[in-house]
Amino acid sequence: MGFLLLVSLGLLSLASINYVVVAAIGTRCNPAIGYVALHAVGIQSVASIGYVAPSAINIRSLVSIGCLAAPAIDVHYVVPIGCLGAAVIVVRYVASIGSLAHAAIGFRSLASVTSSFAFVPLPDTPEG
Repeated sequence: MGFLLLVSLGLLSLASINYVVVAAIGTRCNPAIGYVALHAVGIQSVASIGYVAPSAINIRSLVSIGCLAAPAIDVHYVVPIGCLGAAVIVVRYVASIGSLAHAAIGFRSLASVTSSFAFVPLPDTPEG
């Protein structure tokens, strides 16, 4: 979306974006998408993102994506991520990804870190 500035964006039943196929995307209060700076992003029911095929992703309060600094990222019920397969992954308060410096990352119920993947849904923990 180039340097397009967005205040609010909602996309439902999106067929495909390059290698990204999504059933529903909700994005709110986005200052910019390009060198992307986002205030809040919610992605649900993602069929496939590159080699990543998660069932549901929640991303909240992203400061920027590019050099990727994010205060909070929640990923639930991930089917495969590259060679990584996990039932539930929770990542919180990522300082930066790229140069890959994290303040805190928590992985819960990691099913596999090989070429396999697992379908083991776990109950969501209450937020807050």
